[in-house]
Amino acid sequence: MPGKPASWRWNVYVVVCTVVTGLFLAWLSSKLLIDEVVKRATTRIYAPLLSLNYPDSGQRSIAVVTLDDTDLRAYGLNWPVPLDYYQRLLDSVVKRKPQAIFLDVVFLDNKPEREVNALVGAACRATEAGVPFFMATFARGALTSNAERKLFGARTATGVPCAVPVRSNVTPDSLDQSQWAYPLKPRAEDEAGRDAAELPDSVALTIYCRFHAATCPAHAEVPQALVWATRAAPTNVEIMVTRDASGALKPVCRGVWNWWEVIPGAGLVMQLAGRPSLPLCPYNQVVPVRAFKGQGFAPQELDEALAGKIVMIGADLKAVGDNAFSPLHGRLPGVHVHAMALDNLISFGGQYRANGDFEWHELWHSAANRFIFLSLLLTASAIVVWQRHKARMTPPDLSDALEPRPHFGDWPVVRWLDRLAARHPGDRGVARAVRWGRRAVWLVVRLPLVLASPLLVALGRPRLGSTQKSRHAFKLAVLGAPIYMALCALVFYLGYYVFFQGPLSIIEYVLFPLMSHFLHLGERCAEHSRQLWHALCASNPWAEWARQGRDAPEGH
Repeated sequence: MPGKPASWRWNVYVVVCTVVTGLFLAWLSSKLLIDEVVKRATTRIYAPLLSLNYPDSGQRSIAVVTLDDTDLRAYGLNWPVPLDYYQRLLDSVVKRKPQAIFLDVVFLDNKPEREVNALVGAACRATEAGVPFFMATFARGALTSNAERKLFGARTATGVPCAVPVRSNVTPDSLDQSQWAYPLKPRAEDEAGRDAAELPDSVALTIYCRFHAATCPAHAEVPQALVWATRAAPTNVEIMVTRDASGALKPVCRGVWNWWEVIPGAGLVMQLAGRPSLPLCPYNQVVPVRAFKGQGFAPQELDEALAGKIVMIGADLKAVGDNAFSPLHGRLPGVHVHAMALDNLISFGGQYRANGDFEWHELWHSAANRFIFLSLLLTASAIVVWQRHKARMTPPDLSDALEPRPHFGDWPVVRWLDRLAARHPGDRGVARAVRWGRRAVWLVVRLPLVLASPLLVALGRPRLGSTQKSRHAFKLAVLGAPIYMALCALVFYLGYYVFFQGPLSIIEYVLFPLMSHFLHLGERCAEHSRQLWHALCASNPWAEWARQGRDAPEGH
């Protein structure tokens, strides 16, 4: 910006002001609704790219068994199903020798003793067979039923608990109801006075630490940012089907994410074109309960799908509210949230991506804060250096006058058409062709304006290289584009691979430094603070402040 000193001290001061301004905006961003909406919309665009190098170790370790409406009809059951049905299901799963079993059903009311005893027996048989059984609970004393009391109190002959309680509390995002984060140590406000040791940890954290004690996260108070992978298990497209009006089977989801989906508005265009795409299939392998009756899976395929896996059982019923919304997959049974969280822990070796925010009281103790500070410092420093280099590359005598453009009749193609008509003065066919040729040139020249009209209406009237200044500015913009792209890539690498931050945190601290630059917030704060200092040092501060405002460059 003109009028500022070019010394290195001034550039350092601009960097400091930019960092301080960015830290304030980072704190303020979580309080602004519009910023949170923009963060989520932008993250939906680039989040699928995170699965391009996402490991498949978690996918190979987890299987999700679902009970849907088709299964209820196949077994002649109504919801809620009796507990002795879960007993038979557990016994069938244990026969396939899984690594562990998790039942994502919370029993809040008392059940018949016969059914409870049947389920307790199945849980103890699974544990005795070396298959740990985990069961969901809200861990609220007032809600404990006889099923929970008996299951969590039962022991094997060697004194091992037959069922391990795990917290299934999951809170959807307050803005778009999507599941962006997963609490590894769920804590409610009314549990503040309870001993943390009395409260079970989340499903994902408990199961992961059971089998991966060496890499179990030592500090898991910060919620986990869910990375939703897009490469669905190969069998999901074939298994997740429904019958249309003619009785033919058709898939309800797709297993491939298309690269063009990162383009904003691409989905809307496809819908307007009458080609709406199916939602993505769940990432982890789905095994419907009817597979145990030979539907969809051959016996050997079912054994391979469950053997050595962590089997997570949940309901996929339209009438049951145990649903969640993935930002990439849409509606999913709630058990898939626990499966994806566990998948993240397995795939990242316990170094989960945190859903952190900037907090002043944890200025140097939070990884999110250190990442924010470093990203702001790097971006501000690079941009200040680039701005100084641009000033050196800009000649002071560039003209801002519009250069003359040839009239329509002087264009080479139009002159050629006129010469063609002059050589054939009496030929009506040539005259007609020349007339249509001139109209075609007229339309072709205006077509780009029509196609770009939404962008031009929003951005104004660019000069498109019609002056020396505009051509030079365009040249600098082309040279600067790789710098901004490199900064974005560097900040993303630091956030995702060094400070282990989640997609929402990263996109915020990629956008904020660049936005601070484009709005010149740091430079404005530096310039205004310099003017204020001169005013305070003057004999008449208000007069000096007014003079500085009068002499300030236009646009300040």
